[in-house]
Amino acid sequence: MKSYRQHRCDKQHRDPRTFLRCAIRGLAWVEGAGEYAVIAWCRTPTVTLWQKPDMAQAALTELNALACGGRCTQRHELVHIHIETPHQRKDDAT
Repeated sequence: MKSYRQHRCDKQHRDPRTFLRCAIRGLAWVEGAGEYAVIAWCRTPTVTLWQKPDMAQAALTELNALACGGRCTQRHELVHIHIETPHQRKDDAT
């Protein structure tokens, strides 16, 4: 599973939702809560967040089977959003 940890800004995002809004340009919407994201890259990117990887995988499987809309190109992925705290960043630097 791909993991998203960083992007181009220096802000310390508090949760996956704010991180994704900043990291993915043109993001239409983010629904749900959790650190596992199902991203549909078709047309305009959209994201659903999930608490557990098995729930996210089930959502991705359903999305792949049913499509995400009339112009679906089957460009969907499951990623883990890893938000580093300032404490973790300090530990990594030493």
